Amino acid sequence: MDDKLIVIANDSYTSALVLQSFLEANGIKSYLKNVNLVQPNVSDNVKVLINVTDAEKAIKLLSAYRTPGKGESQPRKILVPIDFTEHSKNAAFFALRLAQVYKAEVKLLHVFNSPIVDMIPFTDMASIQIDIDISYGVLQEDARKKLIKFFNEYKKYADDNGMGDLKIGYALREGFASYGIIDMCKRYKPGLLVMGTKSEGFRSSELVGGVAADVVRATKVPLLVIPEKARLKNLNEVKNVLYATRFDDSDFTAIRKLLTMLSGFNLNVSCANVCDNPEDTVVKARMSALEDYIKRVVKKTKVDFELIKGKNAAEAFKGYITGKNINLLALTMHKRGLLERLFNPSLTRKMLSDADIPLLIFPE
Repeated sequence: MDDKLIVIANDSYTSALVLQSFLEANGIKSYLKNVNLVQPNVSDNVKVLINVTDAEKAIKLLSAYRTPGKGESQPRKILVPIDFTEHSKNAAFFALRLAQVYKAEVKLLHVFNSPIVDMIPFTDMASIQIDIDISYGVLQEDARKKLIKFFNEYKKYADDNGMGDLKIGYALREGFASYGIIDMCKRYKPGLLVMGTKSEGFRSSELVGGVAADVVRATKVPLLVIPEKARLKNLNEVKNVLYATRFDDSDFTAIRKLLTMLSGFNLNVSCANVCDNPEDTVVKARMSALEDYIKRVVKKTKVDFELIKGKNAAEAFKGYITGKNINLLALTMHKRGLLERLFNPSLTRKMLSDADIPLLIFPE
């Protein structure tokens, strides 16, 4: 192991062994890292390392080795959480336009909180229980009235704008917002979630708001986040789309899904990576492998691939978005916090606020 080693893949122990066998069968020496020596079969996130001199050859082999994956389809169900704020209503109306293109059904979801009383003395239980029951009934009825009122406005808007044939429904759930949305995703099985978010006021640890972050981590459903000021009146206003890649394995699936979702639109699609040295052999090989894969599995949509020089991914992507007039940013959110590493949260909030562009997040 005299040469510098690089990580070519992260996977489970079993998959890493298969990949190691494949590489070595093609003359590339590889090594495994992070293996649980006591119980190797339960190891997760096992790193497969190779010599940097073998990187270009290995990446080309993996590109050919990687299967196209199952066929993707456009969303047939769109779930729209609504809390009756202006930014959530804005997202709901945007979802209607998407549903019109996809010929999808839309379901509005409102999750309301009920009162919770902790540490109730046993002697006071009966009287407090009555108060809770009354309060719960009032809250539930108030939430139901608000939801039905907005649903009627929503249906009227659809009818008045040539979308009266769309199937639109609503659901009311009790509990914390994120848990209610996650539970509804399991039951309804939407192909896309559309949520509105405020342009400012997030905690420093958040990217697109706590609820949205919780939902995308817990579900396998793509999440479209609409900033408060993204007042898109027509989908034709979205012309340029950027997928921000870090050359993870999940990028291959995410870009394929993205292009399927965008197949009904006339758009310019770019896939870009920020790196210190765009002339680096390994970086160029990774981008070439991604480009070859996309050309092989997606033949109808043209995608431009670009390496952006920069040490700060947030600043570099921000400049690219402004310079290329990007209208939609797409990326994959990893459970290990890819978004937090990819973007400085305060910069991301500023991008969403200043550029007013939607953010499409694919779960890992």
